[in-house]
This record gives sequence, C-alpha cells and structure tokens, in this order.
Amino acid sequence: MNTIDKYLIKRFFASFFFMLMAVLVIVWVVDMVEKLEDFMNKKPGLYETIFDYYVNLLLYYGNMFAPICVFLAVIFFTSQMAQRTELVCLLSGGVSFYRVFLPYIFVSVILAGASFVLKGYIVPRATSERLDFEYKFTNKRKVSRDRDIHKKVAADKKTFTDTYVYMTYFDHKRKEAFGFTMEKMQRGAMIGKLKAERAVWTDSLEKWELKDVTIRTLNGEKENIQKVAKIDTTFNLKPGDIFIIEQKSETMNNAELNDYIVLEEMRGSEILEDLYIEKNRRYADPIALIILTIIGYAMSTRKSRGGTALQIGLGVVISVVYIAMLLLGTLFISDVFPAWLAVWLPNIIFFPFSLLLMRLAPK
Repeated sequence: MNTIDKYLIKRFFASFFFMLMAVLVIVWVVDMVEKLEDFMNKKPGLYETIFDYYVNLLLYYGNMFAPICVFLAVIFFTSQMAQRTELVCLLSGGVSFYRVFLPYIFVSVILAGASFVLKGYIVPRATSERLDFEYKFTNKRKVSRDRDIHKKVAADKKTFTDTYVYMTYFDHKRKEAFGFTMEKMQRGAMIGKLKAERAVWTDSLEKWELKDVTIRTLNGEKENIQKVAKIDTTFNLKPGDIFIIEQKSETMNNAELNDYIVLEEMRGSEILEDLYIEKNRRYADPIALIILTIIGYAMSTRKSRGGTALQIGLGVVISVVYIAMLLLGTLFISDVFPAWLAVWLPNIIFFPFSLLLMRLAPK
C-alpha cells in the first residue's frame, strides 16, 4: 500500500462518514419534531431516550442508507479530485485507471462486510430495543391480528399428517383464546378434532391450558367423542407467533430469521413475504454498496463543466432510481415474481450498468 492508496482510503472514509452524519442529522431532527409531543407527555428518562431510542434509531437508519452514502461519497471526493486534475496527474504519470480503483474496492468491501454484520446481528437487537421504547413512550401500537386466527402447527411428512389450530378471538393482554379448535388431517381427511371454549397460555410453564374440551377421534366410520374439563398441552404456537408485529423480521438475527422462516413456511404464514424480503436484503444491500462504488467511481473520474455539484446531482438521481426500483419491485411480488427477485432486481440491473460505465470511462 503506497501513499496514494492511503490518501484515497482516507478521503473515502472521511467523505463517507461526512455524508452519513449529514443524513443521520436530518433523520434525528425529523424524528425529534415528530416525537416531541409524545416525549413531553410521557417524559421518558434521558438515558432511555438517548441510548434505548436514538442510538438504536440512528444505527438502523445509518445501516439502511449506507449504500447511498457510499455512492454519494465516492462521487463527491472523486469529482473533486477530477476537477483539481489530481486524477489526470495520476493517470498521465503511468498509474493505471484500474490501479487507482483498488483502494475504492478495498474500502467498499470493508464497509459491505461491516454492513452485513450490522444488519445480520447488531441492528436486529437495536431495532427490538427501539420498538420496545416506542411502544412504551410514544403512540406507536403493535400491529396485530386478534380474530379468526388460523395456523398450521405441525406437519409429519412420513405419515402425511398436518395439524391446524383455529382461534375465533385472542386477547393478547390476558393471553387467552376463545373458540379454540385443533384439527388433525391425514391426506386431506380429518382424523381428529379438539374443541375448547378457552385456551389460556401460561408463561411459567410455556403450555396452553384448554378448558371445557371436546375431543373427537375418527377411525374410518367409527367416531369417539370424549369430554374433559381441562387439558394442559403444548404445540408449536406461542402468543408471540399469533401477532403480525411491525418490523418483527427486522428484530431477528440471521440464525433466528432462518429458523423462523422454516417455521412460518410450515405454518403457511401470511408474513412469509416480509421474511423473504428481509432475508434477501441482508445480502443484497452490502452487494449494492460495492456496485454503487463502481458506478460512482466511473461517473466522477471525468472532469465536468458543471463541476462537483452536477455530478452530485446525477448521483442523487441514480440513488432515487435505485430506491424506486427496490420499492416498485416489492409491490409486484407474486408466484411469478418472487421476493428474492424483487430485492435483487436493482443489483441485477445496476451491475452490468456499472461495468459498462467502467469500460466507457476516460482512462
């Protein structure tokens, strides 16, 4: 690593953190204005407000906007170097165009790796703490579904037997279900059915207590009906699995998310789409950071009459296009257009575009 490499790496990091701080200041000001009334009414402690909320909030948004900040940072300091003919001196001095690019790739890979670790292991915990603060001290409410709940709780592939649970209503405060039904199906035919007036969750035992139970067992044409006052039972469903909690997928680390996806696939959950999107974004966003670095470098090495301002403007336009493609892609998710394709589509399109720009860049 020579002096030029160290200079470029230093400029890259300095410009990136400058852009990131600028974005985070805007996020902080906007959020403070929005939450000020809640804070005045509920008066959270200073330590909780700073460390449980704002540190975690800025960590979340900082990681989210990192690819865009990297892109703008590369354009910012590289176009400055081009305007001051620093790049021209390097290239005319015999330094290869691609050799100058090596420090850029070096920094972008480091930032991409940091982004992956943050997104997969640190930000989920921070998001969980932030949401707990918001539920406690702001008007934010958990988005939940408490009526007509239908879940698959078991699947035996050897015997082709599936078990389903249905609840007419679930009281999340008392952790009590009404109109509880459990059905066991084998090859599409019902082989057993359990009905209970109430099902109460016990935290200490992690069990369901079923009350006023009717058990119906089918064996061919024979049917056996049994009534029981109370049964303690367990099945693959907890109160926390019943609700569609906002940003639930973003509060899990990679291992927890993968396990939860397997579980929800078995249940046939309606939140699978969100889980697939979150899983793929944890891999796609770090890759996007590297791709946008390539595009930024290729765009800004040319000396422009409009100067740095024009190139920053073009960078903002490309950033908006990238975000718009990501958002539009998630709107069209279907059986034909899966979640992974929606998330990876901007990278799939922008990667060959980045290679084309590198090829066309003046050398």
